[in-house]
Amino acid sequence: MPRLSPEALTAQLLLSVVGQGVSLDAALGRVLSQAQPVHRGLVQAMGYEVLRHYEALVFWRDSLLERPIPAKSAIIALLLLVGLERIRGARREASRSVNSAVQAARELGHPWATGLLNAVLRRAVRQIEEGVDPFAQAPSAAGARLPQWLFDALTVDWGEARASALGSALATHPPMTLRVAGDRAAYGEQLSSIEIEANPTAFSTRGLNLVHPMDVDRLPGFAEGQVSVQDEAAQWVVDLLDLAPGQHVLDACSAPGGKTLAMLQHQPESNVTAVDIDTTRMARVQENLERGQVFARLIVGDAGAPQDWWDGQPFDRILADVPCSATGVIRRHPDIKRLRRPEDLPVLVERQAVILDALWSLLKPGGRMVYATCSILDRENSAQVAAFLRRHGDARALPLSVDWGEPRQIDGQFLGQQVFPVSEGHDGFFYAVLEKN
Repeated sequence: MPRLSPEALTAQLLLSVVGQGVSLDAALGRVLSQAQPVHRGLVQAMGYEVLRHYEALVFWRDSLLERPIPAKSAIIALLLLVGLERIRGARREASRSVNSAVQAARELGHPWATGLLNAVLRRAVRQIEEGVDPFAQAPSAAGARLPQWLFDALTVDWGEARASALGSALATHPPMTLRVAGDRAAYGEQLSSIEIEANPTAFSTRGLNLVHPMDVDRLPGFAEGQVSVQDEAAQWVVDLLDLAPGQHVLDACSAPGGKTLAMLQHQPESNVTAVDIDTTRMARVQENLERGQVFARLIVGDAGAPQDWWDGQPFDRILADVPCSATGVIRRHPDIKRLRRPEDLPVLVERQAVILDALWSLLKPGGRMVYATCSILDRENSAQVAAFLRRHGDARALPLSVDWGEPRQIDGQFLGQQVFPVSEGHDGFFYAVLEKN
């Protein structure tokens, strides 16, 4: 049987994520196996872009339809989004995008929808040609490319203007950022000598942003651990931990191991224990450590229940990189907007508190715990730290002398540093450095 076109495969990909709640990574694994090798990159790119702009594209589609598409024909509704995204963003004649979507409907076994697709998409083309902004009348949440609940939550935390700006940043294509284990300038020159363009990151002294993303196998020294792919904001962990030789260090919730590797490459004489609850993901930690030719003690266990795995030796440093909403990394994982629900947040906040309290008992007096999330929701970040400090009189949050992020405080009490996603730059993160008296 002939293989499906990229448009048809992208519609199937979206149906798995939007209609069936499958993660984008899992859905890609299934769909890309059906694609011609030459089309796999295009299918992946289209899937990501539709999900990044999903809310705005749905508004545009629905404004062009005379009546809603029946639920039983959900794949056609999604195919329309694919067509609209191709018209909006593709560098080719709009008529080709229309024709490709119409043909995809036939491939998917919906010949009845060819006329509908042709009419709706050609109407969209005319709008673009006439200079009409299809999103001008979109509600604020849709214009920000955010689900209503998330836009509302961000508005409560940061105000409507910033919520809109955050949504726009989260709809951009993120850079491919490298962390260099050795001399960044020397590695940058090495890349330049083989015509790979890269620019230093704004705040991390170890980071480089590639001008053009590429397969990691093309990066000199990647297989030997000389360089890793890691967002700039994630690279700040090793500085916040203030590592020293001989320290006992715990990386809780450590998978997939990028930060574990960074710690050991920064301070190879530290004794690192990495814990994660997921056996499969812990294998990724091992792979990262083997690539970097470093060693850590690996434990499959629950960071919130250390009594099941802790040997009783307290730690000098703990990284609590806790499970969170991941709202700060949506541009890398745009399926978060479709899969995350507002009712997930109370569960996550409670889980974070359990882990914080459990890990605090493992820290030496005078020790340091770094609390980290890739969230931009305040209840997971500074509000979580404020609640923790109320429960633990022997804890204080250290003010950070850094050039990145925005300090968070209540009544003069410093609670941590909130980092917002930046177009062409770092993702959204939160850090608090907690010291034990």
